[in-house]
Amino acid sequence: MVRLSHAHIHVINGEELGETPQAAVRQLAREGGMLFIFLDLPSASPSTCADIIRVLSDGFARAPGGLTSALRLALKLAGERARQLSQGLPLGQRLEGSLSCALLTGNSLIIAQAGPAIAYARAASGAFEVIADLRASPVGAQPVVDVRFSHFALQVGDVFVLTGARSTLDVDSGLIKACMAKGDARMVAGYLNANVKRGQMIGLAISVDGAPATSPPSADEARAAQPVAAEQAAAQRPSAGASSRSTRPVYADRPAIAEALGRAASKLRRALAAFGARLLPEAPSAEPASQARAITFVLAATAVLIPVVVGVITAALYLQLSGEAERLRLRNQAEAQVAAAQAADNPAQAREAWARALEAMNQYEARHPDDRAYFDAARAEARARLDAINGVTRVQPMLLAELGGSAPRRVAAAALGAYVLNLADNTVDYYVTNAERTAAAGRKVSLRLEDNQPTNTPIADVVWATTIDRRWRTEGAILFSTGRIYEYSSATGRATPLALAVSADAAPAQVQAGALYNNTVYLLDATVGQIWRYRLAGDQMSAIAPYFRSPYNPLRESLDFAIDGAIYVLLKNGAVLKYFNRQPQPFILNGLPDGSLSRPVAITLSGDDATQGNAFILDADGAIVVLSKSGQFIRQYRGQGDEFIGAEDLSLDRIGNILYVVTRERLYAFSLPN
Repeated sequence: MVRLSHAHIHVINGEELGETPQAAVRQLAREGGMLFIFLDLPSASPSTCADIIRVLSDGFARAPGGLTSALRLALKLAGERARQLSQGLPLGQRLEGSLSCALLTGNSLIIAQAGPAIAYARAASGAFEVIADLRASPVGAQPVVDVRFSHFALQVGDVFVLTGARSTLDVDSGLIKACMAKGDARMVAGYLNANVKRGQMIGLAISVDGAPATSPPSADEARAAQPVAAEQAAAQRPSAGASSRSTRPVYADRPAIAEALGRAASKLRRALAAFGARLLPEAPSAEPASQARAITFVLAATAVLIPVVVGVITAALYLQLSGEAERLRLRNQAEAQVAAAQAADNPAQAREAWARALEAMNQYEARHPDDRAYFDAARAEARARLDAINGVTRVQPMLLAELGGSAPRRVAAAALGAYVLNLADNTVDYYVTNAERTAAAGRKVSLRLEDNQPTNTPIADVVWATTIDRRWRTEGAILFSTGRIYEYSSATGRATPLALAVSADAAPAQVQAGALYNNTVYLLDATVGQIWRYRLAGDQMSAIAPYFRSPYNPLRESLDFAIDGAIYVLLKNGAVLKYFNRQPQPFILNGLPDGSLSRPVAITLSGDDATQGNAFILDADGAIVVLSKSGQFIRQYRGQGDEFIGAEDLSLDRIGNILYVVTRERLYAFSLPN
């Protein structure tokens, strides 16, 4: 087995801090090897590091199966331990980062990585490789699901460094590469500790210092074997430490232009070397003058090309480092905003602080989408804190139907399901729920109109028709348009047209929404600014006096309305007008977390009269705002996955206490708490 040495790298802004508790080495009984461990968890205390290292090494020692299976299990156990210890801690103290192991077995080294870990490998021949996946999800934030492996056939002079994305900040990989050429692990660690003047680097250096123990050859055999061994080593030496992975370094945050310039610099260096090789003679020339001219030409070409190469390389390094600096600046800015929000005590100040923190996180993620998971925990905390401040109750709505298309919709709750109106093509479908109200039962029922609906009088709204509370004469639905209504009977499966009498006193211009109450049809007409009323007499709809004696201008800004004996009209600005017997009633929005509704679209009611129950207002920003019937804020409902963003309408089944919400693509339902 080869002989390895190791040393700690621990330097912050030029100050060497000695050994780090994040690194450990364990002699193994299993396979007679050694296990090198590095925890990329800068916020972990020494005792915490020791705990996680113990879990990792014990997990490897006890794991069944092969070496890679044992390493995979050990890293998963250590990651789960870090996740357990992080629960309940503030954002800046959570144990999030990456884990790295290097296992010496025989004459090979296996490097295992989880999370955004980084390993540097430099062969004795000088080949340099960066092994990293900075897009990997941080260990400690969620269970470890991916462990990456790299295999190396070891030779004397090979050097490795284990570190991670959160333990290596503002350190140029060129400096690391240069320091790794200085000798064994102690020399590499010493040079890095002495030369990292800005930023920080914490890691573990490992070097191959001796070959496997074998029977020593005689002196003559050794001398005779030296040239052959050198030739064989040169011919068989792996290009990048015999890694089974690609030798292309992985930089998740490197801009595309930096990569292009880096490739250009490499190509230019190779071209220059090839050009020089072609010009130099392969054997000593018999003509000294000719040889001198060739050498002069080569030197001249080199003098011209070297500044170009240096310029390209400098530009590439500058872009890489400036991009990394910008990434760290944005990340630090977002972390500072999160810390400020965590410290805010006043609800109003906390709301503003978390809004700024979310804006900073969004800015960072927009510039660095591959690092989106970095702020997952902070974003979840922001949502939880804002929910508490804004009186949000999160619900998990049931998805009852995928509607398809992107047409505007209206919905009407019924006793056993919901009617969904497609405003684009005048079609209505009835979705029946199962007895538990947890899913749609069977196929949808499409309502069939008995006559052809004129294209200039589209259906504007749909409501449930029922004999309960003298609401209507039959069970089914009523469809509203400007010139007529359709009475759908669930018994016959047909929708029969009923013409609306038109006179000088009753002439709807354009129906915005409809409602039923006490066998009376109410039509909201935003164009005129009126609520028209029609009463059922036999099979005829006869007009009765409009609700307002003359057109009422505020209704021209109306969106929707609802009736429980009083009439509630929702306006575009989020205000609600309440009337009883044509007289205005007090309804003042009070206590709204943001002061007003941002995108109100629909209103529905619970309770039997104007003094009982609540008003529910749908905000297309994803909230269902619950108010008392005088306008006092009570709470707001939002989906766990913000399913109600962009919603078009809502309707309440007062019997089952089920609230239905429709978007242009889906129909949802959820039970209200009793």
